[in-house]
Formats: sequence, C-alpha cells, structure tokens
Amino acid sequence: MQHWDDFKYLLALEETGSLTRAAKALRTNPTTVSRHIKRLSETYKKTLVTRRANGEWSLTKEGIMFAATAKRCASAISALSNNATEDRPEITVTTTDFVGDYILSPQIHNMMEAPDSISLTIDMRDRNLSLAFGEADLAVRLGRPKSGKLIASKLADLEMNIFSPQGRMTKRWVGLPAQYDWVPEMQLGLDFFGCEPTIRVGSFSSIREIALQQDLACIGPNLMMEDWAGLKRMDTFGPSAIREVWSVFHESRRHDDALYRARKWVKSCFSKIEMKTAA
Repeated sequence: MQHWDDFKYLLALEETGSLTRAAKALRTNPTTVSRHIKRLSETYKKTLVTRRANGEWSLTKEGIMFAATAKRCASAISALSNNATEDRPEITVTTTDFVGDYILSPQIHNMMEAPDSISLTIDMRDRNLSLAFGEADLAVRLGRPKSGKLIASKLADLEMNIFSPQGRMTKRWVGLPAQYDWVPEMQLGLDFFGCEPTIRVGSFSSIREIALQQDLACIGPNLMMEDWAGLKRMDTFGPSAIREVWSVFHESRRHDDALYRARKWVKSCFSKIEMKTAA
C-alpha cells in the first residue's frame, strides 16, 4: 500500500468533518491535510473527498470505502501485534487530572488483580488526544462529544460547587480559562460572583491550591474540594452545577475485547464513587 501515512489524513477528515478540525487533531495545518489527501486521490485515481455548499469537505462514497479499508488494515495489524507477544493488551485512557487522581487511580488494583487484566496507561495531560489514530483508546470526558464517529456512554453526574477557605464569603475567586466559561461550574461562579475570576488556571488541582494559598474562593467538583482540609462549600443559595461524565471511543473499536474490559473497569470506578456519595 503506497503512502500509508496519507490515510491518517483521510481518516482525520472523516472523523472531524472539517479540514480545519482535521488539521488541529493532527497538530498540523489545513494545507498539509489537503496535500496528503490530494496525493492519495492521485495515487489511486479516485475522487475521495468533495466540497459541500457550506465550504466544508466530506468523503465521497469511494472515500468512505477507502477509509473503512484503512481502519480494517490498522485493526488487523494491531491484532497481529498483540498475538505476537504474550504481553497483556495495552490500553490508554485519556482524562482530566481530577478524574484520573480521584476516581480512576484509587481503583487501579481492581484492574491489576483481574485474571484477564490489561496493561493500562492513564494520560492526564491537558491534551485532546485522537481516538481515531490511536493516540488514546478510551476517553473519559466532562461532557458528551458532539462530532466525530464516536460511541459515547454516560458514566455519572458530578456535583460542582463554590468553595472558599473555611467557607468565608469573598468576591475574589479562581476559575478555569475563558474558553471554559460555558461549562456549568463556571456559569455558577460567574452568576454568583457577578464578575470574572481573579485568577484563571487550567486544572482543578491548581484551582484548589491557589484558592488556599491566596485566600480566594474557587469552583470545582465536590468530590475533590470537600476532601481538602481548609476548603468548605460556600452557601450560594441555589442548586449545585452538574457536570456529565462520558466514556468515549472510536466506532472502529466497537468489538475490541481489551477496550471493552477497560470501559467496564472505568464504569465500575464511577459506580463505587456514586455508592460512596449515597452512603
């Protein structure tokens, strides 16, 4: 198969539905994506993509067939690789620091003690890893994905609230970066304080640390904030913010047994959290 690397650009376009989003997923630019897809079309003398009326690009019927074949080839190669060694299958789960530290990591022993255990990596870096290209196998996200050929399953509803050192009232607070102002916990903070955060940082762990160090209020998940000495929930005179948590994987992995076991384990981690909260 000539220019195998070109197929990842075709798959990125299929997954994201946009030349710009495909380039972002591959950490490149739209011109590079277009060039690789053009070379693929010229190599096989097939029209693989077409431009829609709104200016976006989509796969033709032939393009969809080529993408499906590329997925099958990648899956077969992966299966051969797994069968060639006696090592446990490797699964990478990408998620936030909060979910990784407070929900998944404490239950690692349940995965490792299982007779059909997998080799597990939990990636908690703040990056949107591609599920289509195997940068990660399973994503645990605070919100349901709205694009891509993904299969999503809701895991839990997590309560988010406003906290401060000893629960003291203050108008100065720590929140997430501005691009997250739309999420429920940031909306709760913006509505309650009536102003933007004094400080913005990209993780709940950092938010919590800064709130204590600088004597500021903050927003975050109850599970994490209530577990930290010195922080107490402020009385906002209203309901909590609710953040949905979803497990997500690419549809090409629908019948992957190792991925199924990882998903089952992740679900069990959230079930234990819910039981603890209910108790």
